[in-house]
Amino acid sequence: MQAMAWQARATALAPAGMVVPAALATTLLARLRTGKPLPALSAVATRDLLVLLGANDALPWVDGARYCAPHPQAPNLWMPTHLEPALPVDLVQTNLLARAGSSPVLLWHAPELLLPLAAAQALTPSLLGWLAGELA
Repeated sequence: MQAMAWQARATALAPAGMVVPAALATTLLARLRTGKPLPALSAVATRDLLVLLGANDALPWVDGARYCAPHPQAPNLWMPTHLEPALPVDLVQTNLLARAGSSPVLLWHAPELLLPLAAAQALTPSLLGWLAGELA
């Protein structure tokens, strides 16, 4: 994938997900495994990142996490809340959905990544345990 040029958004999007590097994922997962009811979130992960999707008020806080949301003019294209592509987002969405073969997708800037979100799974105690083992 060719590098995407990014620009700052005039107004940040309201978070609908959070992106946590694997190094911080264990802290976040431990916080979520405290025995309290789990928030209504879904998760998808790579070896480098954990992505939690859900309502802004359900997203936990962890220092170093970044936030993502779908673009208002391209609802199947998720991106950082404070950045947007320099290219027209409808064209970026069309191109990336054709490449990814599924919808929606997260376009992330650092590390540069295109991640299909359609496979996100509901956050359950068993999924938390599995993620903790995989991302440790």
